[in-house]
Amino acid sequence: MDPQPTPFVPIPIRAGMERAVHDLIDRCYRPYGLRLNLADECEAHLADPGAYFRARGGEFWILTDPDSNLVATAALDLHDGPPPRLAELKSMYVDPGYRRRGIGRAMTIHVMEAARSRACAQMELWSDTRFEAAHAMYESLGFVRFGERAVADSNQSREFGFRRSL
Repeated sequence: MDPQPTPFVPIPIRAGMERAVHDLIDRCYRPYGLRLNLADECEAHLADPGAYFRARGGEFWILTDPDSNLVATAALDLHDGPPPRLAELKSMYVDPGYRRRGIGRAMTIHVMEAARSRACAQMELWSDTRFEAAHAMYESLGFVRFGERAVADSNQSREFGFRRSL
């Protein structure tokens, strides 16, 4: 049975939900042959994402279904500097069973609005080159691809950069 549509009410992550976040990311990675490795420097922030992003002026949001199952995450990371600062969308994950329902779009818009409220003028994100559906969604929201980079992680990832004005 397909899950019912989830009302869009993201909340800041609460202590004790980290394992559910890790499980969600594993579900998102699995179809691509990837795995979450918190020992990788580029993923270490996910050990305690709430504390990590809040210490930098941002936030880590979660979205749950009516049964309290975690279905999506997204984070706002603020780069140092005077306003207008650069905002970065990070850790955008939507459970494979909940995709194509507008959840990723709504989470992205939520993070963009939070960035605007913090005097940010631009948003940037980096996304694994394999996440083609996510790239199409970002581009539909006005993000423009601007680069590619190799990531020093155990998945030997490559990422595309996307940026847009807020």
